[in-house]
Amino acid sequence: MKKRVAVLVLAVVMTVLALAGCGGKKGDSPVVGTWKATAVEAMGVNVKVDEYLSQMGMSDMKMEMDIKSDGKFSMDLMGQQADGTWKYSGSTLTLTVDGSDAKAEYKDGKITMEESGAKIIFEK
Repeated sequence: MKKRVAVLVLAVVMTVLALAGCGGKKGDSPVVGTWKATAVEAMGVNVKVDEYLSQMGMSDMKMEMDIKSDGKFSMDLMGQQADGTWKYSGSTLTLTVDGSDAKAEYKDGKITMEESGAKIIFEK
């Protein structure tokens, strides 16, 4: 009887440890942090953000986002403010604002958002 109880306790402990190892906190995610846009790509042309903003006459504008470990994010894209929640799975980052999702890709330490054929590349 003692042997069965010991085996059962050991099985429960191992199951709990295995399940704990499967999930990670959002704080452990590589996408958590402050990101600044470094490049904009449209129609095959890649331009540094500083040059792009200067050409648009918006040198004083920001293009950045802050992804927090609590599942929330804030973004400032050329004066357009947005706050929402995020999820990260595989290489896909999903940003949700007011019920609308925007997908981005995390790869090689960069986040790339694409909208209407234009890409914005963010780096930490």
